[in-house]
Amino acid sequence: MTKLQILKNTLLAAVAACALVACGDDSTELASPGTVAPNPGTGTPEPQPEPEPEPSSKIDRGGFERTSAGDCPSGTSATTVGDQTHCTLSGTVTNDVTLTSGNIYQLSGKVVIGVDVGADGTAAAGDPATLTIEPGTVIYGPSKTDLLVISRGSKIEAAGTASSPIIFTSALDLDLASELGVTPAASYSGLALEEPFTSEWGGIVISGRASINTCNGAGICEAEGEGDSGLYGGDDDTDDSGTFKYVQVKYAGNPITADDELNGIAFQGVGSGTEIDYVHVHNGADDGVEFFGGTAQVKHLVITGADDDGFDWTQGWRGKAQHVVIIQNPAQPASDQGIEADNYGDGNDFLPRAKPRLANFTIVGSYSKGGESDIGMLLREGTGANIYNTVVSDFGDACLDIDQTSTFTNAGSSATNLTGNLTIQSTLFSSNCKTVFKDDGADDAFDLEAYFTNQSNNVVGATSLFNNFINGTAETAVTATDVSAVDTFFVATDYIGAVASTSASDNWTLGWTYGLNPTPECPEATTENSDGACVVSGTITEDLTLVAGLDYILSGKVVVGVDMGPDASSPLATGDAATLTVEPGVTVMGADLSSYLVVTRGSKLNSNGTADAPVTFTAIDPDTRDLDTDTSLWGGIVINGRATINTCNGVGTPCEAEGEGDSGLYGGVDDTDDSGQIFYTRVIYAGNPITADDELNGIAFQGVGSETEIDYLQVHNGADDAVEFFGGTAQAKHLVLTGADDDSLDWTQGWRGKVQHVLIIQNPNQPATDQGFEADNYGDGNDFLPRAHPMIANATVLGAGEAGGESDIGILLREGTAANLYNIVVADFGDACLDIDQTATFTVSGANATTLTGDLTMESTLLSTTCATVFKDDGADDVFSVEDWFLGQSNNLVAADTLTATSGGAAFKTYINGATENGVTATDVSAVNSFFDATTYVGAVQNAANDWTAGWTVWLNQ
Repeated sequence: MTKLQILKNTLLAAVAACALVACGDDSTELASPGTVAPNPGTGTPEPQPEPEPEPSSKIDRGGFERTSAGDCPSGTSATTVGDQTHCTLSGTVTNDVTLTSGNIYQLSGKVVIGVDVGADGTAAAGDPATLTIEPGTVIYGPSKTDLLVISRGSKIEAAGTASSPIIFTSALDLDLASELGVTPAASYSGLALEEPFTSEWGGIVISGRASINTCNGAGICEAEGEGDSGLYGGDDDTDDSGTFKYVQVKYAGNPITADDELNGIAFQGVGSGTEIDYVHVHNGADDGVEFFGGTAQVKHLVITGADDDGFDWTQGWRGKAQHVVIIQNPAQPASDQGIEADNYGDGNDFLPRAKPRLANFTIVGSYSKGGESDIGMLLREGTGANIYNTVVSDFGDACLDIDQTSTFTNAGSSATNLTGNLTIQSTLFSSNCKTVFKDDGADDAFDLEAYFTNQSNNVVGATSLFNNFINGTAETAVTATDVSAVDTFFVATDYIGAVASTSASDNWTLGWTYGLNPTPECPEATTENSDGACVVSGTITEDLTLVAGLDYILSGKVVVGVDMGPDASSPLATGDAATLTVEPGVTVMGADLSSYLVVTRGSKLNSNGTADAPVTFTAIDPDTRDLDTDTSLWGGIVINGRATINTCNGVGTPCEAEGEGDSGLYGGVDDTDDSGQIFYTRVIYAGNPITADDELNGIAFQGVGSETEIDYLQVHNGADDAVEFFGGTAQAKHLVLTGADDDSLDWTQGWRGKVQHVLIIQNPNQPATDQGFEADNYGDGNDFLPRAHPMIANATVLGAGEAGGESDIGILLREGTAANLYNIVVADFGDACLDIDQTATFTVSGANATTLTGDLTMESTLLSTTCATVFKDDGADDVFSVEDWFLGQSNNLVAADTLTATSGGAAFKTYINGATENGVTATDVSAVNSFFDATTYVGAVQNAANDWTAGWTVWLNQ
């Protein structure tokens, strides 16, 4: 497929998508024009057939209808290129011009916007103009002599969008070689970031009136730009050359001579009033981006495949940059530095001295891929700089080099006297550079390693970058500098490097860059079906990652790993551990009731959702399902761990049990066992009540240990129960359990975990809805040990009684369980708010209602009179008055509740505290156990401003 066809198909898909969604809606991200394939996190568009041209119109690479010559905007001229009409810009443009997105534009020769207004803006011949470019517009240059220059006093207003970036590229990229009589590009079918193409058109030069240092501070200084691009420099460091946002610049630059080179983009004397944000320069020559003096500031910059240096500065640049990705291309034979930083070559101490501030860079060479890759950061010729939160990796010469005496002097008189203007903090230099610090012998005024390691939070070690630019565990472990406290230009970050994670909310490169995020493919352990979904089946014995951008189907019982047994120190010889990792935003669909996921002992599930991109486990064809009524459409999730259970009553070790639904053995000897992590994850329509005694739940935590991390988990319309803990010590925070078909939070077999921040709302559409909490020690032995004894704080437990639902008991404590319950709200149950059953349970709660010496306690709890009865009266079966027991403890209250309804939610979905709830004296649970967050309120959600359920859950506000 040609590059033209690739881009045409991509844009046609985007146009088709725009017919289905509101393209201006930020909640839907389209694949970007110019991106080789859909980016992870954006979804995979359905293939679109390429339409046949209508008799009266032509369809070009962008899928746009090309109009007659008369429709080219004022300031351009119509040019016939093959069977297309392009709009040409040429010469010096002295009137404002707008390039509309409905046309494609050709640069003919050196195109200059405006006539230079001079260093101070008063040149008599000056004639400024503004070039405005609409989102999605494509501009190309046929040859190296075609370039765009913005003169001093003029502006470029190129404001693309994330879904419609502006693209500057070459004629060869558009397969226009034969139409324009230029030499065709060689064929290439490899990775976009390893393309050999470069220097196919001249590039972009922006000249401003900010100060430069070539005159060493003697009067207003100006200089002649390379490539005959005109004068730049002046007296206004806040000069505004316009807007450059969501822009791709591809295959640009012209190394005319060794000393006269056009770059991908040259910012010449550009001032801080210019907005530069979300810019990608790909395969630029000479350099990707070069700053010649001035004070230009940039955020979200991607430089890939620069033919020489990626990020270059000289002549006293004093700007700022944050969130910058630099990746070298092994196909570029002259690739040099990631950063090449000079004050000024002809005067190392000329003033104003270069001293930019840089934060959150990721700079990656191509050494490991056999590329010509020199130095990650070369600081020389007297430059200053403050560099923070940076990662440098994979360079074939060194990660860091400092040259020239003036640069060392500027850095401080020695490695231990870091009082100078060249500093590096919170930076990771990778040990996979050929050498980390370049040793220039006597030319080094001090030891570079000592200079680097003596500054704050710097690390030398292995890197673990994902996809060559996204932080892994090694990067995350480095202590970051809060750069927002250093300079208000910077956004606060708690991580080093350019991109914190694969999450769509963190990966700011998604959707608008070219070729940076690879096309997702079904992993090897899965099978692609006819619809393009990845089918997961059978037993997984190798680590498997479900990458974003694809759909996944669980077919049958899917088992992660082969059971490693109850004791990690003596694993079963037949065992085979594996880890299933699910990336943010991924949807995993169960094919039917017999399809479910089991994680065996010794294996792990890492469900790595985020608030903006939660992981979703749901039924197949989720868009056709009803969040109000559907349940039990697939089997659910079972996690088996090695923590202790009580079904053996402490007789012999280890104690094991067979999980329901043929889910395998669980239990063991390690209460700190780790079965992985579940973050921002939704489990919808799961569970299978196979028989009355053999039931798959939404999620079953079977013998799961305390090192398993569970935070921000919703189980909606689960059957039988939403969540059930079978023994073990699993701990969780931020649970949302909505619409359970039976019980919402269920425990048995000696569970001794902890939970905080729990929202339970029953669904009146579920006819079998039962308890909010159903709490057992063990049904076959009420006093079996270890006894169930969880600690639960800050729960709101809401039945559906007032909404006419089948809603039984809010909290049912029975079969010998212990528990410490704090800061709970219970309301709207059709039977009772609270019930205690079985003698063993009364006994563990204390000998009677006044001693309260037992292990079953409730403090700072509100039971609402909206329950049919507050305390269930079981007559002679109650050893003492449950009401007296409840009211005899600290800060407990019986009152009518005034919970606040959420915006858009049904009346029974009230869960935010009202005046009554916030009037109850809360227990400081952080003083009870360090697991708990300090809270000053009862219930799950104190107020709307702190609604931790917002944005990532389903159904609550529908």
